[in-house]
Amino acid sequence: MKNPNLNGDKVRPILLSQQEIKIASEQYKTPLYLYNLNKIGRQYAKLRDYLPSNFNILYTLKANSNLTICHKLAQLGCGADISSTGELQAALKTGFSAPQIVFTGPGKTNSELATAIETGIGIIVLESANEARRLDDLGRKYGRKQDVLIRINPLYRTNQSCEIREKASSCGTNDTNSVQPSLKSQTIASTSSKFGVDEDRAIEEIAAIDSLENLNLKGIHIFTESNVLDYNQLLASWTNTISIANRINDLGYHISLLDFGGGIGIPYNSVDPEFDMESFGKELQGIFENNPYPYHCIVEIGRYMVGEAGCYMTEVVDIKESLGQKFIILDGGVHQILRLSMKPASKYMEVLGRNGNYTQKVTLGGKLPTPLDIMVEDVMVPEDIEIGDRLVIYNCGAYGFNHSLTNFALHNYPAEVAYSDGEMELIREPGNIEDFFLNQKLPFAKNLEKELKKHSALSTQHSAVNV
Repeated sequence: MKNPNLNGDKVRPILLSQQEIKIASEQYKTPLYLYNLNKIGRQYAKLRDYLPSNFNILYTLKANSNLTICHKLAQLGCGADISSTGELQAALKTGFSAPQIVFTGPGKTNSELATAIETGIGIIVLESANEARRLDDLGRKYGRKQDVLIRINPLYRTNQSCEIREKASSCGTNDTNSVQPSLKSQTIASTSSKFGVDEDRAIEEIAAIDSLENLNLKGIHIFTESNVLDYNQLLASWTNTISIANRINDLGYHISLLDFGGGIGIPYNSVDPEFDMESFGKELQGIFENNPYPYHCIVEIGRYMVGEAGCYMTEVVDIKESLGQKFIILDGGVHQILRLSMKPASKYMEVLGRNGNYTQKVTLGGKLPTPLDIMVEDVMVPEDIEIGDRLVIYNCGAYGFNHSLTNFALHNYPAEVAYSDGEMELIREPGNIEDFFLNQKLPFAKNLEKELKKHSALSTQHSAVNV
């Protein structure tokens, strides 16, 4: 099916047929997330086929922590990248073994670090010497020497790296209407970072960590790029990481493990090209073959693995106009799919059953009582769109459900459904009102009950006296 005016896109993405999506929306109602598990398998196979043999692939649970999706990737052979004890438990429940798990992220508490050590987690990525000292104390307490990496905030970035682009609110999306500078060039980082240690202090921090008896420094972690489509950009970043590792080895600190983070992107329209995984892998292989030091490598992949596998469905509940601007009000909203700087990605959508030209410009708004609940502006829809029509927003398998403002206004969570080999199955029940009251307590209600009983007793005594 072709919609040449579908927001600049030529064709709909190959996820499922429109009929299959329509059936899912009718059977499970909206709002709804639908995931194609077969697509996830194909994406993993590309990574495995084209990345050099010295790479291990980790699935990043922050992209989508649905247990069915995690289990699928554990079965395929992935390790897991987690950033909380909640994600750690999800990984363990779904088949990832503790040695396959890497714990990343800033702000790890002593409780989280202790849980990681007790669990026997494979690697913990340190964000500072202070965190290293806390972990060393815990290692001494539990009698374990923990394998660690140190995260480095590099001096040089590609000119499109995430933290540099973030100031322009474009991190994680690709604007095909703008002229980009050469993605091969690098620049001095113009922003500070809450992640890791600055490159110019890295040796000092590495020396401090290396002196701690209960830590085993295996290597470094550098992650600056997000949703990259030009493989040359990511190659430039990863080459810089290898150069930093080489300099550390030159100084006598023998590191052998490199964590490149992620960054491999997916297109959010039908115009941008796909990431050239084959060329990327071939050039990486050549770099390692000619490098003076051998390295084992890991990548933390979320978006590339599951992003294109998912879509979000929502229904039109109202159509209105304000000062000449038309609004389509949906039964979904940012409480279920919050994209912030990725708002333009929500233009990758279509209206089920409306195959005419997409010539009407509208704003898609959700049902939350806040002006912040705008899913996307200036999106093209068919002229004959009506209340009751269902919209499908594509490429929501990553950073959709997990990034939403789920408790805003206490609307129910959307259901999640998985498609695999011609079959659909509900993998998360739609939420209900009681979900929001789990673990909450009403201490004032106990006092209220006492006051009511007291008042009732006094009333009874008063009645008896009057009699």
